[in-house]
Amino acid sequence: MQVTHAQLSVAGPVRETNEDFISFWQHEEGEQVRTKGMAWILADGVGGESRGEVASQLAVTAALIAFQKALPATPAGVLQRTMFDAASRAVYDTAVATPEQGKMATTLTVSFFRDNVLHVAHVGDSRVYLVRNGKIRRLTTDHCYVALSVKFRVMHEHWAMTSPMRSVLTRSVGHEPIAKFDSNQETLVKGDIVVQCSDGLYAFVVDEEIGEIASHFPPQEACQRLIALAEKRQVDDNISVQIIRVDQTDLITYFRGIPLVHQNQPNPSNVSSELEPGNVLDERFEVTELISRSGMACIFKARDHQTQQVVALKVPLMQFESDVATFTRFQREEEIGRQLDHPYILKIIPVDKPKSRPYLVMEYLDGQTLDKVMEATKPLPEKEAAKIVSRVCEALEHMHQRNIVHRDLKPQNIMVCKDGSIRILDFGIAKAARMRRLTFAGFSPTMGTPDYMAPEQVNGRRGDHRTDIYSLGAILYEMVTGKVPFEGESPYVVMNIRTTGDPVAPRKLNPHLTPVMEEIVLHALARNPDERYESAAKMKAELDDYEIVPLTERFRNLQPVRPWKGRFRAMPLILFFVALQVIGFGLMLWYFTRHGKH
Repeated sequence: MQVTHAQLSVAGPVRETNEDFISFWQHEEGEQVRTKGMAWILADGVGGESRGEVASQLAVTAALIAFQKALPATPAGVLQRTMFDAASRAVYDTAVATPEQGKMATTLTVSFFRDNVLHVAHVGDSRVYLVRNGKIRRLTTDHCYVALSVKFRVMHEHWAMTSPMRSVLTRSVGHEPIAKFDSNQETLVKGDIVVQCSDGLYAFVVDEEIGEIASHFPPQEACQRLIALAEKRQVDDNISVQIIRVDQTDLITYFRGIPLVHQNQPNPSNVSSELEPGNVLDERFEVTELISRSGMACIFKARDHQTQQVVALKVPLMQFESDVATFTRFQREEEIGRQLDHPYILKIIPVDKPKSRPYLVMEYLDGQTLDKVMEATKPLPEKEAAKIVSRVCEALEHMHQRNIVHRDLKPQNIMVCKDGSIRILDFGIAKAARMRRLTFAGFSPTMGTPDYMAPEQVNGRRGDHRTDIYSLGAILYEMVTGKVPFEGESPYVVMNIRTTGDPVAPRKLNPHLTPVMEEIVLHALARNPDERYESAAKMKAELDDYEIVPLTERFRNLQPVRPWKGRFRAMPLILFFVALQVIGFGLMLWYFTRHGKH
């Protein structure tokens, strides 16, 4: 098995120390890699106890040593028990030897690969995900009180993610000499992505976002982007993430239960002909360079032999070509792209002859996406921001006149080219009005991004061109203030508080802004679509000519956001714990009534 992996652990913007500890190990020899396996281990020290950072490091180190010492023939279940016993004793014995310093505890999550099989063992509230064909699935169960509430349906998972009881564990490593762990296994195929992370990540980045970022970027960049997104949302915990992408699996057969690896033979499930520089696609496009590779597609620089122009090719990986969702997204992006002809919209070049495989041919751009521009300069100068957004408005007006709504406008989908022009990218989830009624059903990877979603998207109501205007207003707000309009302790809060209030007035965050720019931003960010700009053209006109902007002092009418809480949100949790107490008392009463005479 061949994998590409990366890992990253940071203290976060609030904590002074990092109580997480992560590690990876594989044998240096190729055959030993297959027989002994590769291991990824993550521990999150319990902050309520003392020395959380010591506990996590002790647990990971002890588990890793046990893994390294194990014989290749050791069954996976026995190896997991050995690793967890070693980790538990290491933490427990250290705490017992130094009672004056208090107890220690930690979570512990172990993933290792053997013969194409992922083996997962887990205690605590860190998580392991499997991303396959762009869809994310959780392989672990959280060992915490709110997870029990969700399991027994007394609390919605959205509420659980923001509950003050979220970090209260029901299981940990170190409190006792032996830890009770859960285990799971999954046979992997080429293209699978495994994500292992602490609660500091998934509490602030929803599962669908984790899957989308892990699928679209190489592991190292995906780790950086996920942590940056959590920090952007004001994470108050340590953050750790490990990402493993399966690049190749082995062809394994079994003889009397013994795995046999066949060398130099193709795996039928992984037969592929991925494009490489030097290949010629459909006798027309000569691939010259790999620009980027995500978990789902590659983008190549190529030369069109028919026109002698340099173009970009977007080609899905072979394992996704038969995936209906991927095919539909490519088909939609090409269909909508061919309807649009504007200098500020990415040009899709038509290919009239039958294709040998799904791919898109696009104009080749030299520049960087707007999010990279904003990372380099916070906030952007007002004139530069107005110029960029004015051009985006021009492109949006062209789309909206053709009854096309982008639905996922964000800085990552706006390219700022070196010649000063811009391009709107990615029409994979755009909708033309003739396709279907434009409705939204809350957040998903195909329904926009929480930081830039309009209130009507959050509420699942019908959307139109004014939804794009709201998203553009949120982008402009971030450009001129250096902050997104709404921040909260989780993506669910970020989404929902925009339905209950307004963002902080831009000039409070950046006093150098003109009153006119503040007026334009707040006009675009009106919660009621009827109170926003009627069209992108009208927003562009005001960005281009400040003299025509009426100063209505919108900032005086801003309403502070109200904390987002479900109706009677705490009541199910209260009732749950009361029920536990009643049941516990009843069991004790029954026991003493029956055995009292003894």
